[in-house]
Amino acid sequence: MKPIAISLHPDEALKVAIGEIRIILTTEVETKRKILIHACSYATIEDENIGYREIAQLGFSPEEIPTNAIIGWAKIAEIKTYNAATFAIDGQLHGHGFDLNQFINDEGWQGETVYGYVLEEHHYLNLPIMGIGSEYQHGDFWEAQSPFEIVCFERALNTGSVNIAETVGY
Repeated sequence: MKPIAISLHPDEALKVAIGEIRIILTTEVETKRKILIHACSYATIEDENIGYREIAQLGFSPEEIPTNAIIGWAKIAEIKTYNAATFAIDGQLHGHGFDLNQFINDEGWQGETVYGYVLEEHHYLNLPIMGIGSEYQHGDFWEAQSPFEIVCFERALNTGSVNIAETVGY
């Protein structure tokens, strides 16, 4: 079974890779067992400045979390279907607040079912795999298509990584 990648803004990608965010929210159901974490570009300079401040607060520099790079991976433990109550219960784990309706409005997901990919075994790559996925935006799921992408995905899953959740206790 081929892994998938999700593209996230670098600050959110870092939080997922180190296990601070343990649930990724989406409107898509994916049955893959591993998910690569891809840092995409920010939409605006303002978002970039906010993101870089958040990266610094986590003890990293922006250079350590480059855009258009695979920075980690995790295993999908389960997929939840959210309602207002379960969304609120998991608010700390997904990092998007406690109000499902507000989240749906903010994301423009009216009429969509919200799923949560519960992640485990978060791995932050010691060396990001750069120069991949420039066409993907925040929230995109994608599979390796080209020979280059396939090699990058394999390298990400097989290279030296740190299970940072175990290392720092996330």
